[in-house]
Amino acid sequence: MSGKYDPILKVIPEREHCKAIYFRQAGDGFLEVVYGASEPSSEKNLKDIILNSVRVNVMADRVRAAKIDGLIEFVQGGESLLYLYDPLKLSTADLIDRISEMEMDLESVEDVEMETRLIRMPLAFEHRVVTESIARYRRDINPDAFYCKDNSNLEYIAQYNGITVPELKEKVLKTKWFVGMVGFFPGLPYYYPLDPTCAVTCPKYNPARAWTAEGTVDIADFTSTIFGVDSSGGYQLLGRTGPIFQTTKVHPAYKENPCLFKPTDILQYYDATEEEVDATYEQVANGTYEYDITPYHFVLKDWLEFYDSLKEETAAFRAAQEAGRKSAPQI
Repeated sequence: MSGKYDPILKVIPEREHCKAIYFRQAGDGFLEVVYGASEPSSEKNLKDIILNSVRVNVMADRVRAAKIDGLIEFVQGGESLLYLYDPLKLSTADLIDRISEMEMDLESVEDVEMETRLIRMPLAFEHRVVTESIARYRRDINPDAFYCKDNSNLEYIAQYNGITVPELKEKVLKTKWFVGMVGFFPGLPYYYPLDPTCAVTCPKYNPARAWTAEGTVDIADFTSTIFGVDSSGGYQLLGRTGPIFQTTKVHPAYKENPCLFKPTDILQYYDATEEEVDATYEQVANGTYEYDITPYHFVLKDWLEFYDSLKEETAAFRAAQEAGRKSAPQI
């Protein structure tokens, strides 16, 4: 888009170690900075998504430390930062200049190392609340949804990726996931697979659901999330995990923040029964559940080497996915 009402105020062109950066007017007193092109995640390279997400988190730390006068707050997206500023104290041009200076100073993030956390969570693929969410959708919104066969999305997701349902479950459990952002719904983490051979992708519902149960795990494109509260949603449903959001502060994990997850956390699932997952809700509510959280040293350069070492396996999976997309009904 170009013309009188073009929202793009500036572009830092793509460099060797950084995708193009777009500065967009996002309303009165709002500036959005987007890293990389805006095509759907499924059309991007997973490596670029992770690199953009790491860059967002590094820049968030730098902006926070800079304490820019007139900058009220900012919100991290998966591959973007949204700035809220006071135009009477800080002009749009001056804010763009300050951020641009920091961006140019941050040539590459490939040497970044992060002290973060590994959080292991139970996952029940066939859980009754997931079945209920899909059943309500078929009853009230789209009775002809072919991607909801037998009140499950697993078969469609597997077909779309050219794999079987057991292989789908194996991939979800095998990979670690990088949390790029937390938001949209209360406590909801957006996370991406770190193993490219497990980078399952699929389209969203059309139209979306009106209700999804707390703790539901879903996926679309390369992105997976967990519902912190009952809410609407449009991603395909994988299963249910334990609670990740609490406002009562009863459980020690929520004393300082109602959200369990933080950006840069590393998530990994383990297979669990419906009963095991359900038990976590009562235990978190009374403060007795012990989350499996351990310190984790994330070295981006090591991950890049791991990613590149799987080129042949990733290419084979991509070929299977392409065949799956062609054979699966299109939403």
